[in-house]
Amino acid sequence: MPGRDPVKVSFAAREADPVVVTAGADAATALARAVAGLAPAVSGQVLVGDRDVTALPPGARQIGYVPRGGALLPHLTVRQNIEYLVWRQESVHEIVRGWASTLVYQLELGPVLEQRPHEITAQQRMRGALARAVVSMPEALVLERPDPAVCGPLDDLLARIESPVSAAPATAVFGDRSVAPDGARTVAVTP
Repeated sequence: MPGRDPVKVSFAAREADPVVVTAGADAATALARAVAGLAPAVSGQVLVGDRDVTALPPGARQIGYVPRGGALLPHLTVRQNIEYLVWRQESVHEIVRGWASTLVYQLELGPVLEQRPHEITAQQRMRGALARAVVSMPEALVLERPDPAVCGPLDDLLARIESPVSAAPATAVFGDRSVAPDGARTVAVTP
C-alpha cells in the first residue's frame, strides 16, 4: 500500500482458526482486495501456503473473498449467486452442487434461494456471500470488515460451516478488533 510500511501477515493454508488483521477501514479494504487479487499489490508477495499467487488473477488464487456487505449480484437469485463462480466447471459440477446444498443447509439459506438480494435481510446476504466464497473450496478465505451488527458474531457464522477436513479454508479477517472471533490471532497494521 502506498505510503505504508510493508505488511506481512502469514498463516498456514487451511489453518483452522481465523487470523484477524486489524487496521483502519481504508487499510483493511485495501489489504483485503490486494490479497484477493482485486487490486494490485504495490510491492511484496501474496502467498497461499507455499504458492506465490501475487501475479495470478483472482480466480486462479484459490482465495474466497467476502467483501463488506456481501456484494451479491443484484440481478441474480441467492442460488445463482452461490453457484456463480463454479457453474462452468463441468468436471466438478455435481460435487459442487452437493457442497452448495450442504452450505445452504448449514447457513439456513433454503427459504431464500429463489429471492434476489434486495428481497432478503442483510444477515442473509452475508450468509449468501459467505456460501459463494467457500463453495469453490478455497485454500484461504478473506473477509473484509464484517459488521457484527449485520452478520452476528463472526465465530458463530464461521462455525456454521462444517466443511470436509480437506476443504476447510484458512481464514483472514480484515477489520478492527471488534470483529475478532474468540481466540483468534490478531495482527495489527498501523498507519
